Amino acid sequence: MLTIIIIVAVLVVLGAIAAGITAFLLRGWAKGVLAGGGFTVDRLDAEQIDALLGERRAFIVTARREFPYPPHKIFDALQLNGTFSWIPLVNGVRYRDDYRREGALRTFDGTLFACEEKIVTMAPNRRLTATGTNLSIPFAVTAFAEDYQLTETEGGTLLAWTIAVRPRFGGFLPLRWAAPLIRPFLTLGIRGLATRV
Repeated sequence: MLTIIIIVAVLVVLGAIAAGITAFLLRGWAKGVLAGGGFTVDRLDAEQIDALLGERRAFIVTARREFPYPPHKIFDALQLNGTFSWIPLVNGVRYRDDYRREGALRTFDGTLFACEEKIVTMAPNRRLTATGTNLSIPFAVTAFAEDYQLTETEGGTLLAWTIAVRPRFGGFLPLRWAAPLIRPFLTLGIRGLATRV
């Protein structure tokens, strides 16, 4: 019995050390993106993003939420610095400057993950699409994009937030099956957008 307790204790200590090293590495890579570096991914244009959104080997997840505000209020909230900072371990999205048009660069700053994006499509009050340019996690992804579509409803605005990722490895796996596991987190993430309106 004492042997089992010792083995369990050693495994717990080793697991804690491994978790600490992993967190240290992830934060270091995230800081690299924030400093203007990171691991480059394929930059997609509008047509390539639309193709990615329909790609079978990509991981794609969409969350929807209706807000009791007109589309321009939601669209404006999506462009504020600090968007998504209400999520634990996320410092938010920051634009590099006041430039809020197609071609603008912004950074998603999380404690253990960061990425840089370039705005590809900006149709005021209707659609905002971004492609990834740099990522803090090496070798995992070849391309990714975010797409925000706003639809005016009788009660306000329906926001559909889609994240599409083309993995470097495992493209043969049915990654879409994992979407129901991720969707609740995205839904919680966009719920906080109401605090920015």
